[in-house]
Amino acid sequence: MMRKLPIYLLILTLFSCGGDPETSKATRDLEITYEIDTVMVDPGDHFFFLNWGLGIADVSADKKMLFNLNPQTFLLEIVDLDALALKETVQLEKEGPNGVGGGFISKIQVLDNGNLLLFDFQKIFEITPKGKLVRSYEFDKSKLSGYDFGETDEVETMGIFSPDGKRFIGQLTDEDFKKPAKGLAFVDTETMEIQVEETDAISKLDEYRIMFEMGGNSMMSTGEQVFMDVIAGDFVFSNTGFNEIYVYDFDADSLIHHQYQAELSSNERILDYPQRVESREALMEVMKEKNEQVRFGPLIPQPDKNLIWRLTKDKDRMIADSVIYKNVVTIFDSDYQMLHEEVVEKFPGSNMSFFKDGMLYAYINLDDEMAFVRVKPSISE
Repeated sequence: MMRKLPIYLLILTLFSCGGDPETSKATRDLEITYEIDTVMVDPGDHFFFLNWGLGIADVSADKKMLFNLNPQTFLLEIVDLDALALKETVQLEKEGPNGVGGGFISKIQVLDNGNLLLFDFQKIFEITPKGKLVRSYEFDKSKLSGYDFGETDEVETMGIFSPDGKRFIGQLTDEDFKKPAKGLAFVDTETMEIQVEETDAISKLDEYRIMFEMGGNSMMSTGEQVFMDVIAGDFVFSNTGFNEIYVYDFDADSLIHHQYQAELSSNERILDYPQRVESREALMEVMKEKNEQVRFGPLIPQPDKNLIWRLTKDKDRMIADSVIYKNVVTIFDSDYQMLHEEVVEKFPGSNMSFFKDGMLYAYINLDDEMAFVRVKPSISE
């Protein structure tokens, strides 16, 4: 399918943290065409673990391999993305010299050398693709130097490593969750020296959290999602609630805050719902109400074009009691300037999305089989 869409280039002036959110605009006519198809991944005699929507998966830097982990059985599925077929499965060990069990793995990351990082809530394991344990990481403050930790400070393990594995970036949080996160922690994994960038970039999201409490005790909570990535050497993070991107410049040792003014979607979620509920049913109802608001997706780099894509979902209109949503694609350049935004059809929203061979791959579950919607775009003046 080929579609031609007129789009307008919108360039915004970007500001560092603390800058006033003023914008300047310039427009010019562009034309975008794109083709869409869907491809299946051949599982052979295997049944892929898709219960979590590839929530514990990552792709190699060359986009040739996808690694998907079943956290219950510790079976690692390796997919050849060129052949679109299962290459092999590797049974990871929970105990023994290569053991990675004892906790709960909730995230994986592929390093440039091909090794995998498995993140649980207390420890991070580095393994080879064959499951051999290379190293484990614990960021206990007693083992870190370079920062005067408070009594309840801790470095949260749910962060991200630089592609070479030499640097870890995570949050400096409160171990009792009674205080907001102080900021970002940058750890040299060879010397275990830490540098802290104090910022409310993540802790400001706390007020959008919905807490399910019973008898004054927190039972469950849900909040905004933070997306972390390393793009062209920069540590970059964004979130689901605000039209913004943060970029940490390692050379300048500074955190730059980019804010944007969209014309085709809202620019932030509105706090018009209760933050505390007293039943699971009330939690589900408030979440449903909240999810009618704008949701900004993760950043998707397109290295061959020096572009970065993002898909935003927002409420368009109501038909009777049903919410009709619209999808807005936003494209940024390599300096994180917003180049254009466009309402699109057929573009899939998926947290497992990446560019390969000039096409945007987005995972979908198609009749309990692994599949990808592929979008091949072309932009011209």
